[in-house]
Amino acid sequence: MKKQIISAGIVAALVVYFSMTLVVFPQEFASKTPIEPQPIHSISLTDEQIKLGQSFHIAIQIENQNDVSDILITSVAFPKLEQIKDNVEIISYDYTQSPRYIKAEDKLMSEYTLGGLVLAQYPSIEAYSRNVPPDTSYQMELKVTPNDPGSFEVYIKTIAIPHTTDLSHYPYDGMLDSQGEYVSVYTVQVNP
Repeated sequence: MKKQIISAGIVAALVVYFSMTLVVFPQEFASKTPIEPQPIHSISLTDEQIKLGQSFHIAIQIENQNDVSDILITSVAFPKLEQIKDNVEIISYDYTQSPRYIKAEDKLMSEYTLGGLVLAQYPSIEAYSRNVPPDTSYQMELKVTPNDPGSFEVYIKTIAIPHTTDLSHYPYDGMLDSQGEYVSVYTVQVNP
């Protein structure tokens, strides 16, 4: 009799356990709204035209809107440079983490929700902050000295992680970079 009561108790506990894990908990998690950070950036260049050997400055202002972001990344890429070397100087930044330099051929994340990797096709600088509340802004200023005459392009994008919607990435449309992500393209004409 005791064994039957204990067995019945174990069976009842297992039924309650599996009911909770299969019915109650999934509904509880599904009812939670995912966080949706929305980054934006505004960019200004000191010059649209320079002479070879001169420099121009890029001022980058980003803001996280709508929801908290675990990580907020701003990427500034230089498709006309083979390497950054002395061509790009970070004048100032107030992100919570030090900017990092990306070399061509370095591995980069892409498809943030799927965890894909691609090789960088050109050098870039990534600045980022962690645990970014809504309505928080950061800035970075760069001094850029192109090597060659002609059209010098800079690609800028801002990504919020978790990358839950299309609004987690700014800009929302435009040109795709080597990671398959939209970028804002800024051009300075370098005259000989």
